[in-house]
Amino acid sequence: MSSYRIAFNFEDGVTRFVECKAGEKVLDAAFRNKINLPMDCSDGVCGTCKCHAESGAYDLGSDYIEEALTEDEAKSGIVLTCQMIPSSDCVLSVPTTSVACKTGQQKFAATVANVAQCNDAAVVLELDVDAATTAPAFLPGQYVNIDVPGSGQNRSYSFSNAPGDQRIGFLIRKIPGGVMSTWLAGAKTGDTLNLTGSLGSFYLRNDDLPSCFSQEGLGLLPSYRCWKC
Repeated sequence: MSSYRIAFNFEDGVTRFVECKAGEKVLDAAFRNKINLPMDCSDGVCGTCKCHAESGAYDLGSDYIEEALTEDEAKSGIVLTCQMIPSSDCVLSVPTTSVACKTGQQKFAATVANVAQCNDAAVVLELDVDAATTAPAFLPGQYVNIDVPGSGQNRSYSFSNAPGDQRIGFLIRKIPGGVMSTWLAGAKTGDTLNLTGSLGSFYLRNDDLPSCFSQEGLGLLPSYRCWKC
C-alpha cells in the first residue's frame, strides 16, 4: 500500500482526513494538506504535537526524548505526530480545535438521486456527490449538516451508507411540520443540497472491550445503539 488514510478528530467535533504516504510522518502529511497541527520543534523534543491514537498501527519512532513522550504515555496510545509513521489507516484525537489548526468544516454539494417513503415513519434520502468532487470521507457513525433549501436552517443526519461510496444516504425520521420533513415532501430528483461535514465523535472504536448492542426501531427498519462495557 502506497498511502494510509489518517483521520484527525478535533475537539470542536470536526474530522479531517489526509493521505499519509508510506514512510511519511503524520505531522508532515498534515502540513502537506494545510492542517497545522500543534508543533514547536518537530524533532521529538518539546512534546507539543502529542495526540491520542484511537485506532491503527504505527511506528512511534525512536528519535525523541523521554521528557517529550514517556513510556507510560506511549503504552496508553499517546503519540508524537512529528515522529509517528503509520503502517495502517489511523484515527487520531487532536487536543485542540480545528480552527486553532487553521482548518475547518468541509462543505460540499450533492444532488438528490432518490427520495423513498418508508411507511409513515421515515424517508430514505439518497444523494449523488458531483463526479468532480471527492465523496466525503467519514467514520461510520459520523454525521453531516444538511442545509434545508429556502429555510436558512440546517439539520444533522448520520450517514447510512458505507464510507467511500459516491452515492450517500440518510434515513430521516418524519416529523410533522418539521423543516426537513416539509421540504422532503416536495423534493425531486436533481434538486441540489449543500452539506457540511463529516462531524461527530460517535463511532465504534477498535479495542478489546466487549460491546453491547440494543435494537431500537423506527417501526420499519432496525437501528442500533451501542455501549462500551
